[in-house]
Amino acid sequence: MIEKLIIKNYLIIKDSEIDFSGSLNILTGETGAGKSIILDALSLILGERADYSLIKKDQEKLVVEGHFNFKDNMKVAALLKKLLPDDEQENDHVILRRELLKKGVSRSFINDTPVNISELKKFGDIIIDIHSQSEHQSLLYKETHIEILDNFVNDEELFTKYNSEFKSLNDLIEKYKKVFSEYDELKEKKDFLTLQMKEINNLSLKTDEDTSLENELNKLENIEDISLALNECIKNLYEGEFNALSAVSTSVKELKKISVFDNSFIKTIEDLENSYILIKESSDSLRKYQHEVNFDNQRIEQIRDRLNSIGHLKKKYNLSIGELIKKADDTEKELNFADNFDYEIKELLKNIDFKKESVYKIARSISGMRIKKGKELEEGISALMKEVALESAEFKVSIKNNKSNEEDMLTHKSGKEYYRLGNNGFEDVEFLIKTNKGAEFSPLRTSASGGEISRIMLAIKTVLSEKDNVPVLVFDEIDTGISGRIAQKVGKILSALAESHQIICITHLPQIAAMSDKHFHVSKRDEKDETIANIKELSKDEKILEVAKMISGERVTIASKKSAIELINS
Repeated sequence: MIEKLIIKNYLIIKDSEIDFSGSLNILTGETGAGKSIILDALSLILGERADYSLIKKDQEKLVVEGHFNFKDNMKVAALLKKLLPDDEQENDHVILRRELLKKGVSRSFINDTPVNISELKKFGDIIIDIHSQSEHQSLLYKETHIEILDNFVNDEELFTKYNSEFKSLNDLIEKYKKVFSEYDELKEKKDFLTLQMKEINNLSLKTDEDTSLENELNKLENIEDISLALNECIKNLYEGEFNALSAVSTSVKELKKISVFDNSFIKTIEDLENSYILIKESSDSLRKYQHEVNFDNQRIEQIRDRLNSIGHLKKKYNLSIGELIKKADDTEKELNFADNFDYEIKELLKNIDFKKESVYKIARSISGMRIKKGKELEEGISALMKEVALESAEFKVSIKNNKSNEEDMLTHKSGKEYYRLGNNGFEDVEFLIKTNKGAEFSPLRTSASGGEISRIMLAIKTVLSEKDNVPVLVFDEIDTGISGRIAQKVGKILSALAESHQIICITHLPQIAAMSDKHFHVSKRDEKDETIANIKELSKDEKILEVAKMISGERVTIASKKSAIELINS
């Protein structure tokens, strides 16, 4: 609900704050006093087009701010999650603000976070319906009718199941298209890929083979230097007249002789004995290596030839050995896919047909529910329209099957007909109306005047009230062409609707004004050289006086005051 509306410098409204009730709010006042400005200001924070001529004379900025409370509203919470930072995602209290600056700048905010107009409009579309001459009337748009009917059907489990199955069907279709696309590409380059795979596989590459071969080649090409170094090391460590192994061994023997006199040498002896073992192991390792190293010119040529072949392939494909091996494996899989294409397609088509049958069965169940509930909706709305002075009007829920002349991935054949499956099943829903006997049913948008539209919307909203997701309803010109008993019925309908929705209504009729939970009177006065609008919340006694004025005119009589009290008490 909207808790508060703040308007500053909007035409004749200088600075006003309106605190609404959560049920039925009535706005009254003379024509031109500024009542419609309030609704226009509300439209502005819901994303309507900016008009900079609305800024009050001699002021630089117009501001409209709405304070809303939407506790446990999942749609609002989901939208806030998309639009706002984490710390601003309070789903119970929302502030919408719109600022128009004289220099031609428009700024919009949700909870003080800047947003663009399209985002503000998205927010407005889920929280408020304004039923007047403006375009903010979601029920007039055909696209919303199927959602409204489905809310009336009220079978969340069935619709969730359909959405899940339909998504699975689309996923299979996308996979089918991808397979075909990949196959078409493969057909064009199959011979080329086969040659590539053979060229790579013919080398029988091994991971990091080039690095290993380069190390071996480096060793073989420098075998003379290696042999000389090995000989010198082995001589110094093991075989020479004065070698390290003998020196360490002799040192250990000498230290053991004197350790009987001073045991502090024991640790040194242990270290030298360990060194002896390490030198011995190192010497044995070097001698073994020496015996195995041989200059092999034939091996050198083999390695060079192999590295040249590998290098050519790496340069040709601009890939490393690991990447070449992977390319060969991937190409083999692609070619296997091409060879098994017919089987793959056959399996996919079988799965698509199976899934399509499942989706169609659920859509058929939804269709049955829509037809049944659509009749209930027709009867309820048609009956209510007669109570609001539309005696000859009839309401119709048109449900048409979306059919196709030929079968494709999203059509299902039943009998001789092809039914096209979509996000909402295989049907198209539209609300139609005829306001006069003998007339043809036609779309809501083209069938009624502004005043008639408001009353038609009132009837629709009343029937849908328990299942409608839009929490705030605004009615303007709802009393056009009615009076007396019919006006009182409209007032009672509004009052009943206000039990499940917040209602804001502009009226000129006392029968409707008397039903208010909060009554606001809009007037204007001349102040120096300008006209200023005043919006006042009426007390109980002031409300009685205002309703009496609406009955008898500016001069309130005892009789009109008594009638006003009776209307309010009724």
